[in-house]
Amino acid sequence: MQAVTLIVTFVLTAAVVQFAGFLISQVIDRVWPTAGLLTFLILFLMAYGIAWPIAVRIAEWLIRRAGYVVETEQSGGVRRRDSMESYMADRRGVSR
Repeated sequence: MQAVTLIVTFVLTAAVVQFAGFLISQVIDRVWPTAGLLTFLILFLMAYGIAWPIAVRIAEWLIRRAGYVVETEQSGGVRRRDSMESYMADRRGVSR
């Protein structure tokens, strides 16, 4: 449920940030026509990077507001291989 909340929040946040970028590029296009397209492309790509941290904070707030605890650990348990501890345990042949 928390992943769905985050994904929906990200899509909505990205749409809002994309629209704001579009409006900014339209204003720049009217003032400086040769920079309008470049501005739009830069803001279009930046919108996803800007929208993600905003969406994470909004989703965490929504989850806490609903009375749940935010899940911060990744799934996978003992099968995870993305930490130094799990890497070294695999090299030594130690099972956790």
